[in-house]
Amino acid sequence: MKLETVKSDLPVVRIELAADVLHSVFEECDRHERDETGGRVIGHFAMNHDALAIRVTGVIEPGPKARRTSTSFFQDGDYQTDVFRRLETRDASIEHLGNWHTHHVNGYPTLSAGDLATYRRIVNHKLHNTDFFYALLVTHRNTGQHGLARYAVRHYVFFRGKDHVHEVPSRDVRLTDHPRIWPTQRVLSEGGPPEHPPEPDATGDAVAVRAQDQSVLRVLCPSFEPRLTARTGTFFWKGPLSLVDGSAKHIRVVEVRTEDGLRYYPVLTAVSPHVAQLCETPFRSAGDAVRALELQLNREIYDSALRGAKA
Repeated sequence: MKLETVKSDLPVVRIELAADVLHSVFEECDRHERDETGGRVIGHFAMNHDALAIRVTGVIEPGPKARRTSTSFFQDGDYQTDVFRRLETRDASIEHLGNWHTHHVNGYPTLSAGDLATYRRIVNHKLHNTDFFYALLVTHRNTGQHGLARYAVRHYVFFRGKDHVHEVPSRDVRLTDHPRIWPTQRVLSEGGPPEHPPEPDATGDAVAVRAQDQSVLRVLCPSFEPRLTARTGTFFWKGPLSLVDGSAKHIRVVEVRTEDGLRYYPVLTAVSPHVAQLCETPFRSAGDAVRALELQLNREIYDSALRGAKA
């Protein structure tokens, strides 16, 4: 089956892949010589109107309840979500970039029809947190090769609202020496997830503001959840913000203690100048920040629709 590809609205897509991550992927392939396997791809990205840069710094293993055959693979989503939530406490900017899986056991050289349907459904889901989905596919084992040359891989990117698949050429994929953030050596040797992070230690004004935000956000954004980074102790809210056109933007609202008390800053990537200005504005509560952001994003959707109607 030949994939139909097309140039996306983003003319340049580049991938930076930590070599240690690729080692982890290949080690998982080595452990499963007869069945398909895979995992979640995590890291960071930068996106604007001209380019998308994907930086892969980890993969989350399939999990103890993963199911495998020679032609199919189903991940242990509960396990992977638990690991990702704990990684968020270390780095609030970490993102689920996509998935990886392998066809080296069946020799299929590209994504299957099932893969295409699944990834398109994911990237177009209203709660998906980015406008793209990255898929790394291990296609076959290279006979007689060792190290990072022992398997062949292909890279695909799906975009929200696009039916076609963008395959990233090898010239736009670069291996880096960035340290792998997951899986850790402890997990590789012991098979367990990371330890639970400490509970938030909130007192005084923080307790009052967070309690108020909890009641407000429960109505505005039912899927929003509070988080605390283990490394810096930074408190933030994170979740999807539903908009008037049925789409959703995955945002964060970070709590910062200033001389004037607690202030809250919305965080959102690939934004207009007006939204970027809002992201630099201190708000007195997370609820205020979310309301302002929702208003501006919906206004831009209306303005875009009006321009389209007049064209």
